[in-house]
Amino acid sequence: MKTELDSPYSIQFMKGIEEKALRNRQNHQKLQEPQSSREALSAVAVVGLEQKALALRQEDMLAAKAHYPVSRNSWLLLYEGELGEDRLLEMEQQYGREGILLTFDRTDISTVDLILAVNLFLSRDFFYERLPNLSVYSADAHSILGHSESLSGPRYVRVEEELSSMQWIWDAGRMEEMLETIRRSRLLPPVIYNLFYCVQIQWNHFFPQKDIPAMFPLTGIHWWYQWVEWLNNFRIFATTQSRLSSYSPEVVSAIQNLMLWIDQHFTEEITLTDASKQVSVSPNYLSRCFKDITGKRFNQYVRDQRIACSKKMLLQSRLPIRKIAELCGFQDQFYFNKVFKKAVGETPSSFRQSHRRDMQ
Repeated sequence: MKTELDSPYSIQFMKGIEEKALRNRQNHQKLQEPQSSREALSAVAVVGLEQKALALRQEDMLAAKAHYPVSRNSWLLLYEGELGEDRLLEMEQQYGREGILLTFDRTDISTVDLILAVNLFLSRDFFYERLPNLSVYSADAHSILGHSESLSGPRYVRVEEELSSMQWIWDAGRMEEMLETIRRSRLLPPVIYNLFYCVQIQWNHFFPQKDIPAMFPLTGIHWWYQWVEWLNNFRIFATTQSRLSSYSPEVVSAIQNLMLWIDQHFTEEITLTDASKQVSVSPNYLSRCFKDITGKRFNQYVRDQRIACSKKMLLQSRLPIRKIAELCGFQDQFYFNKVFKKAVGETPSSFRQSHRRDMQ
């Protein structure tokens, strides 16, 4: 090894590495330096929407002051002054069939930050900005890099509860406010999918005779505008084609709130009178409209919630059946056994044994 390192070729090779490292450091420093405001640079990112590599045309490289690869299918072009409309139109015609153009008017930041802004726009913001048949988008690098609004913790829970309660269906302003909250937060697409999947399951409470997931499938939805269209289609169904349309929005909203209240208190002893006080309507009227809107009598709905809870506890815990009956709101084990067998077709102990065996 010492002999090889002492050879003239090895020394020359090491000097080459040193020179390359120096050039890389100088280039990195140059990228970090903000562009001079006197140059009034503008920038355009050429982005291919397919996963295959996107090649820039030679004339576009020569027309730009500088060009940098952002990824294998996207490039950043810097220009002195504003990019002419004719060239932008010509580039749109060239690249718009397989990608988009992302323009930046303010470029008083480093090239590295501009590249970061392009990456953030594509991974986070483009999901919300995407519109059909539009291939040129304008962006503000400072806004992209400075985005800080999030939708997590209690705020996320509130939005999920708002969607689940469906009170937004009769209040267009409330719906727009809810959607704008989600849009500003820039939730990532997988989180959006999970949010609407969860609330879709909750909507089934209001439509026991309908299969909402089958009627409004989540497949084929890739952009925010498609989610908005999906929600609007469901809104039309709920207000015109379902039994909810037979009652005023105030009555439907009251029943929806009552159902959420039952979901939180079914383990307690609750009666129709207790429920009527929650929504300030008479027990007789509540009994009638609850059945019409939900498809179930009040007592049946409460019973079904208790049965669903007990089935989970039978399979997921080793608690005695007597204790499960108590925790799920039943008076005693004998009554629990009777109601459970009538609803499920077998006793709680038989259900636990047979289904646990199937899960093994």
